[in-house]
Amino acid sequence: MLQEQYEPTLILDNERHLFIRLFKENDLSRKKIRPFRILSGSLHYFRVLPQSWSDRIEKMKKAGLNTIETYIPWNLHEPEMGTYKFNEGLADLVSFLKLVHQNQMFTIIRPSGYICAEWEWGGLPSWLLQDDHMRIRSTHPNFLKALKNYYSILLPILSEHQYNRHGQGSIIAFQIENEYGSYGDDKNYLEAIRSIYSEHHLNELFFTSDNRFDLANGALDDVWATVNFQRNVKENIDKLVEFRPMHHLMISEYWTGWFDYWGGTHRTGQSGEYNAKDFKKDLEDILLNSKYEISVNFYMFFGGTNFGFTSGGHHFPTGKYSPLVTSYDYDAPLSEAGDPTDKYFTIQNVIKKFYEQNPNLIIYNHEHAIDDKFEITKPSISPKNALGKINIYGSKTFEEILNDDILTTKYSVHNGPLNMEQVKADNQTIGASQGFIVYTNNKMQNLFKENKEHFIVIPAIADNTIVVANGKVIFKSLHTDNSIKFTVPSDTLNLTIIVENMGRINYGSTLDHSRKGILDKVLLDNEIDLKEWTVHVLEFRQGMSSMTDWNKLKIDDKDANTINDLTNGPQLFYAPFHIENEKSIQDTYLSLNAQWTKGVAFINGFNLGRYWSIGPQLTLYIPKELLFKGFNHIQLFELYTYGKSIELVDTPVIHA
Repeated sequence: MLQEQYEPTLILDNERHLFIRLFKENDLSRKKIRPFRILSGSLHYFRVLPQSWSDRIEKMKKAGLNTIETYIPWNLHEPEMGTYKFNEGLADLVSFLKLVHQNQMFTIIRPSGYICAEWEWGGLPSWLLQDDHMRIRSTHPNFLKALKNYYSILLPILSEHQYNRHGQGSIIAFQIENEYGSYGDDKNYLEAIRSIYSEHHLNELFFTSDNRFDLANGALDDVWATVNFQRNVKENIDKLVEFRPMHHLMISEYWTGWFDYWGGTHRTGQSGEYNAKDFKKDLEDILLNSKYEISVNFYMFFGGTNFGFTSGGHHFPTGKYSPLVTSYDYDAPLSEAGDPTDKYFTIQNVIKKFYEQNPNLIIYNHEHAIDDKFEITKPSISPKNALGKINIYGSKTFEEILNDDILTTKYSVHNGPLNMEQVKADNQTIGASQGFIVYTNNKMQNLFKENKEHFIVIPAIADNTIVVANGKVIFKSLHTDNSIKFTVPSDTLNLTIIVENMGRINYGSTLDHSRKGILDKVLLDNEIDLKEWTVHVLEFRQGMSSMTDWNKLKIDDKDANTINDLTNGPQLFYAPFHIENEKSIQDTYLSLNAQWTKGVAFINGFNLGRYWSIGPQLTLYIPKELLFKGFNHIQLFELYTYGKSIELVDTPVIHA
């Protein structure tokens, strides 16, 4: 049986124009084509709870947009090799696509295996790193095999939701690869992806996206090339015109703001402040003042949150590893909580002027015969609630955590220590992916000589490290320390090395070098290779709701403001609270005072993400959907210091 041939919805001509084929009630065969301009915004469904998808989509439409753009993170949908998730929680891609369609918006999909997005390992699944010879984003046989297997599940889903399937879907374009020109120039690899797309009947328009200096490396000759940038509109557009003088001009990523690193300053632009006034001038140059017809996608329109362990890390702008914060607010037009900002109203007003000049370009994804209209309406701001101070009730010691089967997975390693990705049980194909990996050696005393100081060298390690000997912390290092050396007390019976994965690299030439944990030998006195280890992995995948038997924490008002060191290693803390009035269930923010240093926070078992007192992010966003009338609880896995209370506030706190 012949596969039905579908015409792509978007049409590029040779005079830089863009047209669209619509299923209108008076033209169901799509014979008539109309001029079109993509006015799109990035909304990552995996960075916001599904209960809020409709709210964000509706607000984007109210700003004048006609299209939603999203990446698809491979590691969310295939967290373990051969185990696929597409119908639950943040991974419910189908429900998200249906909501976009119901809101009469079009969709641009970026389904490449690598997405960057400041996301853990750029969306790649960590189990790829079990192959010591792996070369991602290449024609490496094992990489392409894994990608094809994933695509065999994903692409048929996307195929059904293309707009050209008689208007039953919303997808009008697919990206082949993501800013590939900044990584390589292997056209065979790009062609392989395009072939896989075609094999699975994706036949809407294909495109590539790169910055202006990498366009040639990342493009294919007969594929729509688009550009990514912030500021310097004329220079970037001129470069795209020079590269593709005949094609319609598209900015696949117009960066509305920027992202933050732990320990860095809060940023509103790629280089320096990028406020609404600057943004307005640039946007007018794109939509109102340019001599060219330009389509644009605002990256991000809504940034959202890197819940759990999903934030990535960079090796730029400097050579050191820089992990990203939990919030992906991005200084975007919609804030992390989904509220309109000054940049939102800037877009709304500029698009209104654009539509006044081009009323024929007001086009949405539906079958109405009448012309569409755009009128400015003000979007709602979600109420916030400060629930106040909450006392810590109890805690669990690090030893208790390691002995809890709900929290940890335990392995015996005889050829260790092994990195995170290599550690696995005999009957498993998966390694550890996220969180913490803990190495314990209980045979140290047999190796020591009397009256001699001993030391340990680990030539390669990633990332933060805490070393415990005989139950006492003896050494700490940061993510900037790629190798460590420390002395070991001569009476050491057991040695524990705790390593935190702060997020794999999501951009740049070092992507292949993203393994975590101990990456080399552990050498005692530079002579003895320690191979026997008991390894625990703390990924907290099962949540924390069923935890019981807490050690009650003594509350003394005299030391309420004291910073208490965790001299015996990390601990888990428990803070229950009640919400008596259902009206009090609103968005809120977890605020940790100076008594707390670094760790991971959970609300009712849900992993909110990492916190760290060095900022710039000092509060964690809690959507109201994670709260309940009646009993609630917060848990903190703290690494260094602790206090006696925490607080829920109604305003986010960010260091400037």
